[in-house]
Amino acid sequence: MTGHKSSFYKINSRKKALVLGSAVIDVIVTIPALPKTGNDVFAGAQEVIVGGCAYNVGNILKQLNASYDLLIPIGNGPNAAHIKKQIALDGHDQMLSEFKGDNGWCLCMVEGNGERTFMTVPGIENDWQEDWFEQVNLREYDYIYLSGYSFEGESAKVLLNQLKNKREGTDIIFDPSPRVSEMNKAHLNELLELGTILHCNRDELLALSEQDDVETGAKIMNRKTNKPVVVTLGSEGTLFADNGTSKLCKGRNVPLVDTIGAGDTHTAAFIAALLDEQSIETACIWGNDAAAKVVQVQGASVELFKG
Repeated sequence: MTGHKSSFYKINSRKKALVLGSAVIDVIVTIPALPKTGNDVFAGAQEVIVGGCAYNVGNILKQLNASYDLLIPIGNGPNAAHIKKQIALDGHDQMLSEFKGDNGWCLCMVEGNGERTFMTVPGIENDWQEDWFEQVNLREYDYIYLSGYSFEGESAKVLLNQLKNKREGTDIIFDPSPRVSEMNKAHLNELLELGTILHCNRDELLALSEQDDVETGAKIMNRKTNKPVVVTLGSEGTLFADNGTSKLCKGRNVPLVDTIGAGDTHTAAFIAALLDEQSIETACIWGNDAAAKVVQVQGASVELFKG
């Protein structure tokens, strides 16, 4: 780990976040490079862990002493049993469990340069139901995190219908995911009009804005949402656009093992800073420093206050 002093710290805030999304089984393998169609490649360093964007975000929020609830559906199959056990070991309170069906799994292929490619077999976490929200009062939360992996098909309709029940002034933090191009544009536009802070990477931002320049695209999306737009740029740092202006918060060059969980870790630290009533710029810096920690280890599990 780098000896650079991180900006983030354990917060003490009465503000609370709802983390809405998935937990899945991640099977992580290392490969020299993705094979071409019809070719073969040997893989190594297999690891099986609990992952998923919402689960990863929850783990980081817990380390930062943030107040949060996990709204992650857990089924009753073998994957779900593994996930439920890990969530209990991690000390999370779980709101949704024992549904019919199993959770999905994801093959995470990490290339020699640290970049990752996912192949996901979805489970019940992609089949959101209206009655799952019966025990949740969305008006209790100051921020609501939503993973784009859950925002497709009929699930998007359910989530949109429920998110309209949040109180005025509660911001949604939306991480669109690499599948943003597969989402229904009408659903996306409706979500972005609900008081949504867009937190995405370069490719996702360019797809959403239909631009080929990050700064231009971020400003366009900022005008569309009337909320800050945050774009992670790897080791370059994070660019944010707010109130018609933009700024780059520079990142740090650190030894790269893989990028699994880097976006989730950045998002969680960003949310924790907002719960602590920090500025958008400071929240981006917290995200940069936390993400710099996770890319130095294999997988998304990292101890922020170690090393």
